[in-house]
Amino acid sequence: MKKNLIIFILSFMPLFVMAQKDYKLVDQFPKDKPIWMTEGMHKGYLFKQANQMPTIEDAQNAVMSSLLNDIASSVSVVVTGGIVDIIDWDLVELDGKTKEEYVQTIEKNTTTKIANMPAFQGISLSKADVYYEHYVHKKTKESYYDYYILYPFSDIELQELIDTYNAQEKVINDKIDNYKNILDDIDEIDVLLENISQMRTLKEEYKDDYTKYAELESIITMYNDVIKEIYIEILENYNNDNTGTLEIQLKYAEKIMKTNSLPQLRSKCARDFNMRHDGYKIILNFNTFDCFEQDDNYVEVRFNFGKRKLSKKININL
Repeated sequence: MKKNLIIFILSFMPLFVMAQKDYKLVDQFPKDKPIWMTEGMHKGYLFKQANQMPTIEDAQNAVMSSLLNDIASSVSVVVTGGIVDIIDWDLVELDGKTKEEYVQTIEKNTTTKIANMPAFQGISLSKADVYYEHYVHKKTKESYYDYYILYPFSDIELQELIDTYNAQEKVINDKIDNYKNILDDIDEIDVLLENISQMRTLKEEYKDDYTKYAELESIITMYNDVIKEIYIEILENYNNDNTGTLEIQLKYAEKIMKTNSLPQLRSKCARDFNMRHDGYKIILNFNTFDCFEQDDNYVEVRFNFGKRKLSKKININL
C-alpha cells in the first residue's frame, strides 16, 4: 500500500512541476529578493502573504485583510480572556452551543469590534516592507501575483491597542453604570423614557456582548419598574359657577414626578377642557354645566408613558 502511494506521488510530481513551469516570472519588486523572505523568524514584525492573486490590487487587499485580522485577533485573545473570566455560566442562554462555541463567538465578535476601532486606521501598507512577483502563463497570457509584506508590530504596539480598547470599553461601561446610578435621583418621567430608549439602542449595538447586553436589560427592567409604580395624586377638586378645577400630580412612592406631557381627558358631562402645567402640578379646568348630581360625573385622566397606560377616574365635585 505504502509502495503504491509513493509511486502515485512520484508520478504526480512531474505534472505539478510542469504546471509551475507554464508560468514565467516577468516582474518582481524589488529586483533583489529581500533577506526577510528567506528568514524563518520575524521578531517584532508580522509576515503576511497572498498568492496567485489576479491583480496587484487584489493581492494588496488580501494581505491587508489578513494583517488587520491578525492584529485584531492578537488584541482579542487578551481582552476576551477578561470577559470570559467574569461570565456567570448559570445565567447564560447557550442556545444549543457548547461553552467553547460560545467563547469562540465572543472572540469573533470582539475581533470584529477591535478591527473597527479608529486606532486601526493608521495601519497601512506604507509602513510595511513589500515584495511581490508577477507571473504570466506562457501560452494563455493569464497572470497572477504573489505578494508578501513584513509589517512592524512590536509588543509595545500590541499593548497600546489593548489599552485603547480597554479605554474605549471603560467609556461604555461607565455610561451603562451611570444609567443605573442616577435612577434614584431622576424625578422626570421624560428622562426615564429617554434613558430607556438610549439603553435599548445601546443594547442592540452590544447584542453579541453578553455582559453589556445582560446589564442593560437588567437596568431597563429597573426603569420600567419605576414607571409601572407611578400613580396620579389628586391635590384639588372643586367646582365654582359651573367651572370645575382639578389639580393633580404624578408620584412614585413619595417622590413627585414631573412630565412635559399633558393627559388625555374623557368625561360624559364635562367639556371645554383647558390644561396647563404649574411646576410639577397639572391644572385642569372644564365646564360642568351638563353635569347633574344624580349622574355618574367623572373625568378620566389618561397618560401614555411608553408601554405604560396610566389612568384614573376622578369624580367631579358639584
